[in-house]
Amino acid sequence: MAKGVKFLSSWIEVAPALLISPNKLLIFPVLETITEEEAEECNEDS
Repeated sequence: MAKGVKFLSSWIEVAPALLISPNKLLIFPVLETITEEEAEECNEDS
């Protein structure tokens, strides 16, 4: 564990501010909900 922390701290020292921006860490993709009707339409087409 300590080895991983040491590696991370050395990476932070050389990384530009844009790469370690806290805003980027909080963004995650939004998944769309598939309704039963849409799923049935897909099954009928194939």
